[in-house]
Order: sequence, then structure tokens, then C-alpha cells
Amino acid sequence: MMNQSYELAAFSHEINNSLTLIYGQLQYIENTNESLKDDENWHKMKDDFSSLFDLIRQVLSPVDTTSAAMEPQDLIQLFKEIQSSWSYRLDLEQIGFYVHADSPGPYYVYGPKPKLLQMFHNLVSNAVKAIQRKKGAEKAPNITITLNREQGHIVLNLSDTGIGMTKEQQARAFYRGVSFIPQGNGIGLSVVHEIAEELHIRIHMDSAVNHGTTFTLVFPSTERVEAMPV
Repeated sequence: MMNQSYELAAFSHEINNSLTLIYGQLQYIENTNESLKDDENWHKMKDDFSSLFDLIRQVLSPVDTTSAAMEPQDLIQLFKEIQSSWSYRLDLEQIGFYVHADSPGPYYVYGPKPKLLQMFHNLVSNAVKAIQRKKGAEKAPNITITLNREQGHIVLNLSDTGIGMTKEQQARAFYRGVSFIPQGNGIGLSVVHEIAEELHIRIHMDSAVNHGTTFTLVFPSTERVEAMPV
């Protein structure tokens, strides 16, 4: 079982790295061939590739904690990795990506790094899609992460300026197979919820139609990790 988990983690890592490089090459080809920017078939191919990339990110990840240690992870550093991974898409959609901390870091939480990254990738993917679907011009579309400490807990807010959700949609958003996007797979947020439950992270959603969505994650007490040398 351990070998299978290790092999899955390695395979997932290689697949994600390869897809990131391929998408970067697609961006380079487009930027050096102006005619492609008006080619409908090219854009359809890129959209299909992005959908495949999102699906693999959401599903094909090392989800067995036996293959990843429960170690202190700095949220600020994790989101630097997230921003780097999403830089192509963010630049393409002209979406700002900001991380704000109420006090100096680091912001340590306990958890397997692959699972935390998978959860944050899925939340960012959801935010990007919500911004893409918003009707009307958005002057400054953005995804903003804020971090603060409250009574021994670290609280993370991830907000987007996207299309938002109705109350009815919010009530069903974490159900597997439920999607409000045409041809969506309904996996991303259900995986977020499953990982949050497994790592004892409280998660709450606040959303309003055409005003965006905020996910609030409250991590277990950080007293042990805050005592670590920085």
C-alpha cells in the first residue's frame, strides 16, 4: 500500500509538472503567432486543455496521508507556489492575485503539503472560473487571500470578484457531482470539503450573486507550531 501511494504521488507530481510546461509552451506559441489569437479552433483546444488540467489537479493528487507527513507548513510559502503554478492563467485572464497577512509571518499550520496544495489549487480554480463567468466588465478582477490569527487559530479567507452563488447553490456547492458550470465535473469543491474534514479545518462559504465569493478556513490550534523557531 505504501509503494502504491508513493507511486501515485510521484506520477501525479510528474503529470502536473508536464502539463504546466505544456501550457507554458502553448502560451509562448500564441504570443509569437498573432494569428492564433483569433483562431476559434486554437481557443477551443486551449479551453479543452485547461479543463483537463483542472480535472487532473482536482482528482489525481496524492491523497493518502501515509505518503505525506503531517508537518508544519507555512501558508504564505504555499500560496507563493500556488501563484507560480497559476501565473499563466492569471496573466491570461488579467486576474490579480494578492496575499495579505495581518501580522508578520510565517503562518504555520499542520498538514500534508500535497493535500493542502490540492485544496488550495481547487479553491483557486473555482475562483478563476467564477471570474470568467461573471457578466459585464470587471475593472480589476482579483483573488485575494488574507491571513490572521484568532485565539490560537489561523484563519484564512480566500475571496474572488466572480459571479457569486445564490443561497440555494451555496447549500449544494460541496456535494460531489454538483456543478453550476456548463460541462463542469462537480469534483473540485467536494474534494476541498473532504480534505478540510480530514484535517479538521472548519470551512465556511459566503457568497452573493455578482459580488463574488469568500471561503473562510479556520485551522486547528497552532500553539505547537507557533512555538517553532522561525
